[in-house]
Amino acid sequence: MIVLCILAAVAGFTGLCLGMSRHQRDVLGRVLSPFRTRLYKALGWLAMAVSFALAVARDGAALGSVYWVGALTLAALIVALSTTWLSRR
Repeated sequence: MIVLCILAAVAGFTGLCLGMSRHQRDVLGRVLSPFRTRLYKALGWLAMAVSFALAVARDGAALGSVYWVGALTLAALIVALSTTWLSRR
């Protein structure tokens, strides 16, 4: 279940990343419409909430929130490195 938590966090950070016009230009090569930008932001926050719910459901509120912060750290690293690699491509 922790793998699903990490995957949901990666999806969340990806959505939040693509919700910013600068990252849209870097990764996609163009700026998306305002509707799509808001959609990516909303889906990113939804995925973050799902990630938190998965972590808390697995280990309870106290330990689950600690695992969630670890999952966020790993997911942020994955998305940051991927964004950097895609922008240099």
